[in-house]
Amino acid sequence: MSARSTSIGVCLILCAFAAVQAAIIASHPDELISSPPQYEFHYAVHDSETGDVKDQFEHRRGEYVTGRYSLIEPDGHRRIVDYTSDPLLGFNAQVRREPVASISRY
Repeated sequence: MSARSTSIGVCLILCAFAAVQAAIIASHPDELISSPPQYEFHYAVHDSETGDVKDQFEHRRGEYVTGRYSLIEPDGHRRIVDYTSDPLLGFNAQVRREPVASISRY
């Protein structure tokens, strides 16, 4: 099988996938519009070589978002930010700092 025929096959599969997605969206537009956004994610970086240590967690249910992120600052403290966002109170964040020595390792 040549590279050209492989690339045509991949293109056909992607085009078919896009067509199926378009048909699903077209057949259920009210569900997409009326369903509130929902997601949740988490990530963490701990690079001992560069000293880059950070993490974040966030989840959203409709118009309500809560989350936390933290990072090690150059002066050796860990900055922790807890935040929320909603239609009534808007975005709110509480920031605190801790010496790295008092942080429990995960």
